[in-house]
Amino acid sequence: MECCDIIRNTWKTKQREERRRIFLSLFYHTVLWDLDGTVFESGEGILQTARETMAHFGWPEPEPERLRRFVGPPSHESYERIAGMPHEMAQRAGHWHRARYLAGNWRMSRFFPGIPELLRDLRQEGAKLAVASTKPRPAMEAMMDAFSLWDTFDFFACANPDGTGGEKPALIRRALDALGEHDNSRAVMIGDTRYDAAGARDTAVPFIGVLYGYGTREDMEEQGARVFAADAGELRRLLIG
Repeated sequence: MECCDIIRNTWKTKQREERRRIFLSLFYHTVLWDLDGTVFESGEGILQTARETMAHFGWPEPEPERLRRFVGPPSHESYERIAGMPHEMAQRAGHWHRARYLAGNWRMSRFFPGIPELLRDLRQEGAKLAVASTKPRPAMEAMMDAFSLWDTFDFFACANPDGTGGEKPALIRRALDALGEHDNSRAVMIGDTRYDAAGARDTAVPFIGVLYGYGTREDMEEQGARVFAADAGELRRLLIG
C-alpha cells in the first residue's frame, strides 16, 4: 500500500452479504471521487494560494481563465505548464504553495450543494466510496477532519506530502485494488477536469464529468468523456436513478 493511502476496514462478512443484495439497485458498485471541483468548492483557497505564491516568487499572474486551471493538477505542474515557470522554480513554487495552502487557505473550501446528501445516500445504498485525488495527503487529511468525512469513504488514494505520486491512473488503480473491485465496468470515476477524464480512460473505468467544477466540458471530451452532470441532482440520477 502506498504511504498516502488509507483504508477503512469496514467490509466484514455480514455487511458484504447485505450489500450484495442492495447492489442490485445501483448503477455502479464502486464510486471514485475527485475532491477539488467535484466534492469541494475549493477554488477560492487554491487560487488565492496561487496568487500569493506567484507574488512571492515575483512571477506574473496568468489571466483569470488560465488561473482557474490551477484547480486539479499537482501544484508544481501548474506553475510550470500553466504559469510558464522554469522547471526548478516551479518545483520550489509547488513546495511553497503546499505549505501556504496547508497553513490555512484550505479552510476556504465548502461542499458543493447536494454532495453531502448524495454521499450519504450512496453509502446507505451499499456503494463502496473512495477518494482518488491529486491533493497531497496532509491537506486531504485536514479536510476529512474538518468535514467529518472519514466514515464516508472506504479508501483514500492521494498524493504524497511533497506532491509526488498523484498520477490519476495510479490513484484509480490503487483504489480499485484496495476495495477489491475487479470489474471496472461496475466502477465509475467522478471528476471535473481533463486529468480525471484521462485517468478514467487510461484505466478503462467509466467516467462522469461534473460541469459545476473548474474544468471544461471541452477539455474532458478531448480525453474521451461522454457523460456529464450539471449538478448534484443530475449526478444522483446517473448513480442511483
